[in-house]
Amino acid sequence: MADMQTGGLPQQEITRIEFLNAVFEKTKPSPIVARVLTAKAGTYPKDSVLLALKWAEETENAPLIALLQTDLAEQFSPADDKTEVARNLIFAGASNIESPTTAAYLFQLGKKYIDKGLEKNPKNVDLMNALIVYQSEYLNAPMQFLGTLKSALSADSSNLETHFIHLNLLKKSQQWPKALKKCEKLISLQPQNPRWLFEMSEVFGFMGDSVNAKVYLNLAVKTQKSVQ
Repeated sequence: MADMQTGGLPQQEITRIEFLNAVFEKTKPSPIVARVLTAKAGTYPKDSVLLALKWAEETENAPLIALLQTDLAEQFSPADDKTEVARNLIFAGASNIESPTTAAYLFQLGKKYIDKGLEKNPKNVDLMNALIVYQSEYLNAPMQFLGTLKSALSADSSNLETHFIHLNLLKKSQQWPKALKKCEKLISLQPQNPRWLFEMSEVFGFMGDSVNAKVYLNLAVKTQKSVQ
């Protein structure tokens, strides 16, 4: 396929119809849902869009949920901040990499909202976190996401989500010593959260250190029981 980068996602612009065809390749929507999704924006009242959203939620169709939430925000709350809209689109894209057309459309649409939001507030860490995911998962551009990561941590050095995204990137690139340091940072920021101890155990396991992997696994289980 033309215009593809290393990550295997289409880089050419994906249309809404192409996105919908990909989403409904296996599961067909009801007629009313199909009409709402393919109609010109603003054609249907809010109740109809909410009905389509309910169907998407009941069928656990995450890409469609993100799109319909965007439609609702655009049509009925145009003046509101769109940070959550951008994040929903980007994270839905990252969760649907196995469907390249679906993921590419969500990433592309989400990036437009990221750009608008950062233009208004360049220090919006929530948007910068979404941008890191876009740059790493869609563009596969390490230099870009490392720059955004640096900016995000400069704006809020204690942001758990930023550190967690960085941890996942380090794990993905198998930078285990750096991943351990990132786990230590997360544990220091949130010592009562067993999630970071489980992460530490997993990293030690990938490194072949079964002793420390077991130590942190036991700590994680103990911490989990104490907070329940």
